[in-house]
Amino acid sequence: MADDLLARLDSAVATDHPSRQPLRETVPASSAHPDATAADAPSHRERWPWLAIFLGVQFLWGALLFVPGSQEYRPIVRALPYASAVALLAVYGTRTVRARGPGGTLLLVLALALLGINLLHPTSQLQAGLGQLAFQMTIAAPMFWAWKGVSRPSQLRRLLWLCLIFNAAGALLGVLQVYDPERFMPPQFSTLGLRLNELYVESLTYVGRDGTRIVRPPGLSDQPGGAAASGALAVVLGGGLSLGAANPRALVVTVAAMGVGLAAIYLTQVRSLLLMALAALAVVAVVLFRRGQLKTAAGLAVTATLLAAGAFFWARSLVGDAVEERFATITEEGALQAYRENRGGFVAHTFGELLDRYPFGAGVGRWGMMQVYFGDPTNLEAQPIYVEIQITGWLLDGGVPMWILYGGAILFAMIGAYRHARQRRSQELARVALIVLAVQVLIVGFSWAGPAFNTQLGLFFWFLSSALHGAASSREPTPPAAGRTSP
Repeated sequence: MADDLLARLDSAVATDHPSRQPLRETVPASSAHPDATAADAPSHRERWPWLAIFLGVQFLWGALLFVPGSQEYRPIVRALPYASAVALLAVYGTRTVRARGPGGTLLLVLALALLGINLLHPTSQLQAGLGQLAFQMTIAAPMFWAWKGVSRPSQLRRLLWLCLIFNAAGALLGVLQVYDPERFMPPQFSTLGLRLNELYVESLTYVGRDGTRIVRPPGLSDQPGGAAASGALAVVLGGGLSLGAANPRALVVTVAAMGVGLAAIYLTQVRSLLLMALAALAVVAVVLFRRGQLKTAAGLAVTATLLAAGAFFWARSLVGDAVEERFATITEEGALQAYRENRGGFVAHTFGELLDRYPFGAGVGRWGMMQVYFGDPTNLEAQPIYVEIQITGWLLDGGVPMWILYGGAILFAMIGAYRHARQRRSQELARVALIVLAVQVLIVGFSWAGPAFNTQLGLFFWFLSSALHGAASSREPTPPAAGRTSP
């Protein structure tokens, strides 16, 4: 069965807390998923752990690029996470489920339709625009099938544990790449990046304690700084999963993952992801506070603060003053001022000059990797436009209507997660919803520092949002709470 792999994982970190669901749920036929019957034979959906495989592809694809000579096949390897999102449409897309789809799905469809319509814009780069449309469809694809593949809160919890392990592994590799680069660095970095800019790698390095140049660790990727995303997800997932961990072994795993994730962020020197990871945990604490769980909220805040400080001093001891110089501006100037002096210029440029010039879009295919791969450099009327943050990309692709449609779909997803996190009918559902909400906050926040919804982070956002809807639509029985209440 598809849950066997995840069930074994769950058993390794299972808690003896009495309010936990049993590891292998036995759901009566009357309360099973609406499209299931006792006579059903296992289908291809149940025989294979498709969701576990999907998440493995999402977070472990970069391991293939550690094979010498693999850069020749980099475009194929890099396309695997997005291709897998489309491939699972064939597995789950035709499944009949007696429930409505996730909120915001219609707005997401309209946003994709608007992107397609804007291919007719006179300054669209047709080939690159078609690539961007196909790319965005792969990113949004999990929204249309994940809710059919996840039918119980406990199943989603196990998937979140799997995500934590994968991302903690990527963050740990990033730490090791600084500690022993000769052994743990990938054999070569992105040939595309090097071709676009011969100073590509050098621009993403800093000077260490002994005067040597340290490449910002790529983790399980071939991009300098790539370990930061794994680190941020490890921090947020670890913090969320630690809340219901009554078993000491599970608690140690989650706290260790948070510490490793924070260390990876410091060593990659990506300040925006540090701030958003801590902000996501702050949102979790606020929700707990509003639920009256003051002790749990305070424990999470204290743990995150101590880990952030400890990881900072450890990273500083490893690489020297470079870490302190990079992050000191946050405490000296404040997070908002630091943002204003860096990414804030792109926000001002977007709402100022670009909004005036392109209120209904600048044409599709004029920014991002699709423009790099498929753009026509001889088209002087549709020259590339540099994009640093997500709202700029949406403005170019569809103008203010795109802000409304895509932004509305995101808002619907986050409101749904918040409502599930606040409900008291199912503790299991509230726990996983709160973790999903925290990851959503992380990704949306990072979109103000980079084009997050033009990357795998956007794909992961839609997967979790849809999966949570499927878990919330289940009829899994919830045992009465006993002892300490979990979020």
